[in-house]
Amino acid sequence: MRDALRDEGGSLALLVILLLPTILLVLTGAAELGAVRVVAERTRIAADLATVTAVNDQDDGELARSGALRPAPDAAAVAREHFALNLDPLSSSLAAAPAAIADAADVAVFTGNGDADPLDGRVYATSTVRLAADVPVRTPAFAALLARPVTVIHIFSASSAR
Repeated sequence: MRDALRDEGGSLALLVILLLPTILLVLTGAAELGAVRVVAERTRIAADLATVTAVNDQDDGELARSGALRPAPDAAAVAREHFALNLDPLSSSLAAAPAAIADAADVAVFTGNGDADPLDGRVYATSTVRLAADVPVRTPAFAALLARPVTVIHIFSASSAR
């Protein structure tokens, strides 16, 4: 009876030794994927806040003259500035500076005259600010596991005046 237990204990130890690296790889990959998803969500929120801020920066002259809501002439610059400011808390996770990411973002301002977005063909009936960006995120665990030190997150946000 003792020999049977000893044999099973040895095979269990061997099984744990063989499976431990696989378990650690799976746990590391899951933790890294979770961290990337958190950064992606916070980046999406940063883009949403930037476009809402930019579209709410209305052209006061046009509003007084015609009563129409039109984004201010500097709406694209406002969107980039706020996108960079909102990305700043994430800078330790990003593979580029927030200002560089915001400068490279594709920001478009539509006046709401049935303008079609050249990026995806959407037609905007109201004044809209749209931001599309590729955000590089550091992924050290993926670098070790998959030789992929940077993962790029694609962000798209559009906000309309109401």
